[in-house]
Amino acid sequence: MRTIEEINNDLQKAREDLAAVQGGPAEVYSRIVGYYRSVRNWNKGKKEEYGERKLFEISEAQIAKTGAAEREAVREEAREEPVPAAEAGADVREAAQPAIPADASRNSRLLLFVRPACPACPSAKAAAGKLGIPIDMVNADTEDGLAEARCRRVFSTPTAILLSKDGKEITRALDSAGIAALEYLIAG
Repeated sequence: MRTIEEINNDLQKAREDLAAVQGGPAEVYSRIVGYYRSVRNWNKGKKEEYGERKLFEISEAQIAKTGAAEREAVREEAREEPVPAAEAGADVREAAQPAIPADASRNSRLLLFVRPACPACPSAKAAAGKLGIPIDMVNADTEDGLAEARCRRVFSTPTAILLSKDGKEITRALDSAGIAALEYLIAG
């Protein structure tokens, strides 16, 4: 069994060793052209660009204010943006259509989960804008949007959830063709 004196000596030695710790160079990874790579392996131009990067801090008030303005801008964009011809043709009608109860009508509304960087979201917004029902855009990149996505079990964007007038989920669509197909189900 060790004595208190031996334990205190060991602790003192460990403290001295910790005070003299010297580290080695750290490997820094950052995103470049769509993927992460070690900064040390970047070319001269990219290293210079990395040195010029700035970090921005946005307050919660600015996020909330921007979120409301962005939702309105997205709604306007969805009303104006045309659906590409390939997505508006007869193949949309022939796509697999989910069963919708008889109470789905023009009183329904659409909850559309999008992200600014999502490549499929603009065409989904355009298709949603053609449905003629109220659209609630949810930016899944915001804290509130992510919380709503978790609550509704949304795992990807775009995701459109058709809601009844009392707010219950009727069906979902995961792309612009599926959203466009909702028009026939709502009107039907």
